[in-house]
Amino acid sequence: MIDRIIGHRGAGVLAPENTIAALKVAHDLGLSHVEFDVRLTKDHVPIISHDDSLMRCAHIDQLVSQSNYADIKDVNVAEHYALADFYATIPTLEEYLAEAKALGLHCQVELKPNVGDEALLVEIAGAVLDGFYKDTPDDSLPLVTSFIPHCLKMLKDMAKRPYKTGVLVKVEETTNWKDLAARSSCDVIHVHALYLKKEFAEGMLAAGYKINGFHLNHPETAKKALALGCQKFTCDIPDVFLRNA
Repeated sequence: MIDRIIGHRGAGVLAPENTIAALKVAHDLGLSHVEFDVRLTKDHVPIISHDDSLMRCAHIDQLVSQSNYADIKDVNVAEHYALADFYATIPTLEEYLAEAKALGLHCQVELKPNVGDEALLVEIAGAVLDGFYKDTPDDSLPLVTSFIPHCLKMLKDMAKRPYKTGVLVKVEETTNWKDLAARSSCDVIHVHALYLKKEFAEGMLAAGYKINGFHLNHPETAKKALALGCQKFTCDIPDVFLRNA
């Protein structure tokens, strides 16, 4: 099952999420795929952070979108992490891609725009991806995902490389997957694993989409999702799956 697991935010429970350390832990566990989040600073630097606010990870009342990168690049987002001692700062997209490549990890890149900067994030992050992967074979390109369908459609329209894309479906929008998939021009539909019913899975597969799951942290739930046709799934605690392999 290990080849089906995508480390969520790197290995974002076993190490501070979306940090270089999280990539290294994912690699050390034997994972081949990792997921992480990209958003823009005030001066339009694409950085790796799930939240706009630094409060949850760094306990600092400051927004990424209202800060220049120079003002936040040295913030220790691991200062309050309790499982082990880490010092970890906020990496840029290019730094994260480079580390993932050095570790042999395939990337799932989630676009996290703030309202109003959707096109700008796609343009800037897309340019970084195009430059970094300009000589990469098509089957080694990252999977690009988002909860915002038109971000994925914009990326498909402007990117120089043929990235596969996946629309992330909120729990409350599960029954609306057809519309989200059509509006995003996606290749993969990402569904919360607890809401992947047989009727949805059969419809997605029949329509030609691949299925990935997210928030899948229980081995038995994973087995059920895989049996329904789910190919891969993001996981916060991959070590649990390895212990139960």
